[in-house]
Amino acid sequence: MQFLVAIRSTIYSARTLEIATSLAKGFKADLSVVYVGDQPKELLSEGVHLSRDAMLNWQIHHPGVEVLRWAYKCMQESEFIDPEIEEFDPTDLVEDAGRIRVVVPQADGEKVRLILREGETVDQLKKETEYRDYILTVVGGGSRKRLARRLVQFVDTSLLFVKNYDPDLNYKLLLCVDDSGATRRAVSFAARVAYFLQTEIKAVTVSKTKKFGPGYTAAANWAQRYLDKTGVSYTHEFISGDPVKTFVERAGSDHIIVIGKSLSSPIANFLRSSKPAETLLKANTPVVLVK
Repeated sequence: MQFLVAIRSTIYSARTLEIATSLAKGFKADLSVVYVGDQPKELLSEGVHLSRDAMLNWQIHHPGVEVLRWAYKCMQESEFIDPEIEEFDPTDLVEDAGRIRVVVPQADGEKVRLILREGETVDQLKKETEYRDYILTVVGGGSRKRLARRLVQFVDTSLLFVKNYDPDLNYKLLLCVDDSGATRRAVSFAARVAYFLQTEIKAVTVSKTKKFGPGYTAAANWAQRYLDKTGVSYTHEFISGDPVKTFVERAGSDHIIVIGKSLSSPIANFLRSSKPAETLLKANTPVVLVK
């Protein structure tokens, strides 16, 4: 299992890296940390071979190397990377498929990859998720609305947006259960996170009318049976009202929202806003869109 976390700076990415590392521990997943620079540099242009000397010179000028060095140190302090391993060595960086990477061992025996990419953010994250079979991509919650919407449309993995994350809060999970194709995977993901965090799940099924059709009823029944088997603590409630508004209000600031990601094409999602995307944009708390 492989997770990807996108970081941008030592100031704004600390919470993003913290929750990504914690989840990777819980799922025993490999973790790739990617820094995407704004402008293409000569050293990443097509056909340029990066020698060891070039890397040493390059690290002096490229801010991404220092951000990855900071991430490496943070993961050592949390013991996600073995603290006994030597410090980050930029001479271990190698050119690989239009990006720069270094692989270091992890304390639990999994792998950590540190990656540098350059170009437009969504395009580069899309290329990275196409290059390797990532299950989850973790990004900061400060993303602009247009950027967040494009990430949902074009990055073909589950997505965790770390919005207003407070490490001092004991988060519960708000699980959105409906008849969409990704709901079962959302239920499974929520159950595993709840077990790892030792927290409870508040499951809700929301209909715009007072009638709940057979699809909603079947999904809710399946979710209850599944959660019963896992042994996690949960409640389930049928609610009439606007789904997005209800999700946001019930989540407040102390729940992580878990909702199935729309399986529609990027063009279809662009033409009509999806319920998961609108929930993401309006929520004031971390949101997971499960593919």
